[in-house]
Order: sequence, then structure tokens, then C-alpha cells
Amino acid sequence: MKIDKLFIGLDLSNYDIACINNAYYLLDHISTIESVVLFHNIKFDFIGALDEFTALSSEQLREKILKHIKKNYIPLFKEHSEKVIPTVTDDNNTINAIKNQLPYNTDSTLFIFGSKSQEDGTGDVPMKSVSLKMFNAPVLFCPQKTQFPFESLFAAIDLKTKGRDKKVIAWANNFRGYFPDLEVTGLYVNQTPLGYFPYIEQEDDEIAEELWQNCETKFKKLSENHQKHLKEWHFKLLKGKGVVQHIKTAIKKKKPDLLIMGRNSTFLRNSNVYGSTTRKLLLSKPKVPVLVI
Repeated sequence: MKIDKLFIGLDLSNYDIACINNAYYLLDHISTIESVVLFHNIKFDFIGALDEFTALSSEQLREKILKHIKKNYIPLFKEHSEKVIPTVTDDNNTINAIKNQLPYNTDSTLFIFGSKSQEDGTGDVPMKSVSLKMFNAPVLFCPQKTQFPFESLFAAIDLKTKGRDKKVIAWANNFRGYFPDLEVTGLYVNQTPLGYFPYIEQEDDEIAEELWQNCETKFKKLSENHQKHLKEWHFKLLKGKGVVQHIKTAIKKKKPDLLIMGRNSTFLRNSNVYGSTTRKLLLSKPKVPVLVI
């Protein structure tokens, strides 16, 4: 498993700086990366709506954006600038524009998006873009500039979605290969009975204890099945109502440099639609880059 391309979805705003900052850091530490695509698509609906673009044709606008990217963005990559490929297309729909970049839609391409929304959540456009069934590439969401160096990583374990934990473990170890001193913590939140069965009273300790033992048994089995891949990992077993809330609390306390989560929904095993936990977390303004695989 390796990363050989970075694909950055540009917004032409301050959101891009966090993406480029993270990309530059990865370029500095991952020697297998051969190229970085800086991608933006022209929305025809905007042409004519803005005074400065009224007289511009689509081709002229494309050249103007390319010039802006070359002047303001490529220099930010410094010694890696020769690896950068600026790309501007005429797709009016952002989701279709990214979908049409299929040559980059592979496990070895890492897509990078900023956290675009009014409140700095991830926003629906990038999430819909990478929730498409044909989308295979891992995606990194960057709410802020990365901290240097990478020291700690959280790997969110599911224990339910078939095969997804295996990929989360593989990608966590992949990053530990790039950053040898990286401390990896496997994170799992065990819901209380109230979270699963609204008709069960919260104080039903007997059922809560049974679910917790179930969780511990599954974790033990996971550790046994992936023993050689989980060496030197730490684990955090949390319990209580609200998976996203507990993950965010753990992030706030330990301040990891990266969080890795699975993509698939538990109930939609044959699609790449984001599960509810992943979606809620991305929309909740997490203060950490999130890699969704």
C-alpha cells in the first residue's frame, strides 16, 4: 500500500491553505508521492453574475484561474513545486467534476479537501463527491493547518462493518511507516443500552455490563486476528451515549495529529455511502485532519 498522488480540491479561498499545508508536509515525508493535482472547476452559473467576470468567456476565465493557482499556490510547495499539476475544468457541477477525474480514483491517490461550510464544518459538496459508489480513493479532510511533526494518530475501530477495520488498521500502520515515531491509538466507543434500545432504562446496569463484555470480547478477537499489525498500539475503550461526542472529547484531551475512520455505512455494505458516525463527525467541526478510507 502506498500513496503516489495527491489530489487537492480547491475552493480558491482560505480553505485551500490548510489543504496545501497538509499536502506539503506529506510530500516532505512520503517519498513515493510523484505528483500533486491542484483541481478547480468553473461553474458557468457564476459567469455574468459577478461584475469582474461578466465580459470573460469560459476559456478566459479558465486561464485567469490557472494563472492565479500558478502565482499563489504552486510557490507554497517550495522545493516540490515541479510535482504540482494545476487543473481547471469546465464542469458546472462540482460533484460531477470530481467524478470525471477517474484516472485519479485509485487506492494510491489521496484526495484532500478543506472544511468548507459557513461554520467550518466539512460541507456537503466534498462529502457527496466522495460518497459516490464508484469512488475508491482515500480522502483527507483538513479543518486546519497540520501541526509539525506528526506524533499521534487515532484509528477509529468499528467492530461491526465487515472488512473496514482491516483497512483502518492497514492505513494506520501505513502512516506509522512514514512517521516511525507516530503513536497509534485504536479508539472504540461502546454505546450504552439507551443508545441501542430507547425502551430500556439507562440505569439497567446488567445489560450495560453485558454489552461492555461483548465489546471487550470483540476487541480481544480483533487483536488476535491482527496481532502482528497491532504491535505497540494503545487502545481506548470508551462507553456511553453518543459515539461522535466521545470521539471529539478524546480528540480534545489527547490532541492527535490525525484521525482515521472507515467510509462505509454498516447497513449499506455494497456501497461507499458514508456511515452516520463518519458523516456526523465530519459535520461537527473536528479540530483534527480526518482520513476516511
